[in-house]
Amino acid sequence: MSDHSHPEKRKHPRINEHFILTYFDLNDPMVRHNSSQLKNISVGGMCLVTSKPFSVGTRLGIELKTPILSEFIHLKGTVLESKDKIKGIIYETRVQFDENLPLPSQTVLKKLIEHFRQGKP
Repeated sequence: MSDHSHPEKRKHPRINEHFILTYFDLNDPMVRHNSSQLKNISVGGMCLVTSKPFSVGTRLGIELKTPILSEFIHLKGTVLESKDKIKGIIYETRVQFDENLPLPSQTVLKKLIEHFRQGKP
């Protein structure tokens, strides 16, 4: 469930929800990683838990599955930071989405964020 107790100070409001996702380095799209630990997401980016660190500037592709849609949302972005959460095992990776995300992905992402900001399950 989302935590709405703190006022949002960022450019894009974030939600704290857990969705199923697959992420991959766009330079090696055949090697895919699954994660269900999404720390937060907004229209501008996301913070997810990854099983390996990524260098700043790495381009990632993300396929996000949500409980309100039957298909995946396809996103692309750039790693801003990837830091140890549990040294050598789990990393917290911040990704900024491309400004030119396809319009369908932008629209669905905006609707998704609004849906959960309104406290809907």
